[in-house]
This record gives sequence, structure tokens and C-alpha cells, in this order.
Amino acid sequence: MISRRRSEYHRARRRRHRRGYGADDGTMTLEMALLTLIFVGFMMMLAGLGRIVDVQSQIDGAARDAARAASVARNKDEVAGMAEQAAVASLGGTSWCTNGPQVQADTHAWGPGGQVTVTVGCNVGLGDVAWIGFPGTKTMAGKSTAPIDKYTSRGLPGGAR
Repeated sequence: MISRRRSEYHRARRRRHRRGYGADDGTMTLEMALLTLIFVGFMMMLAGLGRIVDVQSQIDGAARDAARAASVARNKDEVAGMAEQAAVASLGGTSWCTNGPQVQADTHAWGPGGQVTVTVGCNVGLGDVAWIGFPGTKTMAGKSTAPIDKYTSRGLPGGAR
């Protein structure tokens, strides 16, 4: 009785197989394994891109702070120092900005009613997401311009007021 049931089962299975049923046994497992790998890779890439966007946002914020600090300087000689100090204060607690921020202040339009432009750059360490395909380090920069108040007293060249 049992052998008869087995033989009927095997005959029915062979018939289904000849008709095309059951020919893809196990392919769903393979498809799911491949799709899972692709999905995990996509999520890791999104995490790496999110990190880059976050870093760029922080560098832009440091440039904004440095430009605002430079715009309240009393004379042109203080501009670079105040911008550097503000950028270091903004990015001081970060471990990803290697060798500290590089700050450049453009003072060609400095004066009452003028403006000051500050560029803050960082060599960003991306070693922890490099295995996804990102570079080990990436140089990123942010630039900001701040107006200089027209009615604030500024020091004149030579110390005269």
C-alpha cells in the first residue's frame, strides 16, 4: 500500500515536471538571496551618501559662522584670525576633519557696506565607509559671504580713528 502511494506520487511528479511544473524548484531562494545582497548594498551606499551630506552641511555651517565672525572684525588684519577661530570652534569636536579646517578669508571688498567671503575646507576621512566604494579621504569645502555693517566704527589704517 505504501509503495503504491509512493509510485503514484512519483508518477504525478514526473507528469508535472514534463508539463513544466516544478521545473523552477529552488529558484525563489536564489532570487531572494540575490535581492537581499542588492538591497543591503543599496542601504550601505545610502548610509555613505548620508554621511557625505551631513559632513558638507557641517562644513557649510562652519563657513557661515566664520564669515559672520569675520564681518564684525574691527580692521582688516583681524579678519583671518577671527574667521579661523570661529571655524575651529564650529568643527572642533569632529573627528572626521583631519588636520583641522583650512580657512581662507577674501577681504577685497572689506570695509563699511562691503562684504567678506570665507572658504572653509576639510580633508574628510571616509575610511569607515571605504569598503562600500567611497574614497578613503575627500576634500570638501564650504563658502559663505557676510555683509559688513555700514555704520559700525572701523579702525583706519595707521591707527587713526
